[in-house]
Amino acid sequence: MKYVAVFALFAVAASKHILFDPDLNEHWENFKKSFGKFYDGKEEITRRVIWEKRVADIVRHNLRYDMGLESYRKGINEYSDLEHSEFLRIFNGFKGQANFMSNANSWVPLSNVEIPDKVDWRDKGLVTPVKNQQQCGSCWAFSTTGSLEGQHMKKTGDLVSLSEQNLVDCSGSEGNSILSSNSQQI
Repeated sequence: MKYVAVFALFAVAASKHILFDPDLNEHWENFKKSFGKFYDGKEEITRRVIWEKRVADIVRHNLRYDMGLESYRKGINEYSDLEHSEFLRIFNGFKGQANFMSNANSWVPLSNVEIPDKVDWRDKGLVTPVKNQQQCGSCWAFSTTGSLEGQHMKKTGDLVSLSEQNLVDCSGSEGNSILSSNSQQI
């Protein structure tokens, strides 16, 4: 029985090394350290497999970018160890109230106006650095502050990062909380 247990332990340890690309070991450790990731046993294996697939996808995509076949580069972020379905389940969706009634009207197209095919506000310096809303369902606060930040910069020449948390706190919505950021209070 002892030999079976030792063999099983050896087989698990060996399979772990076969599962993973050893050239990525240092990068995996850096990923975990950079994003404060801690896993135990089986979850470590699952997360590493997902992460390695993501890394391979990023490398393929960025090669296509280098050949001019894609218009943007990809990179590793704190969610690179999540399956797409996990990410969607955790982060997608406004957590609104079931009895919410909208008073929005139908869209009326503008007349006598030339609208460009695209506008990149980053090129005009009207966008603050990327912010992370976490899981709180406060996308409305981020879109509101983002548009106000850009308009404030356009008018005053001063790009100010506004506080989404301030809007969330004043909205009376329960369950919405954003981790502290370096944003100014409105």
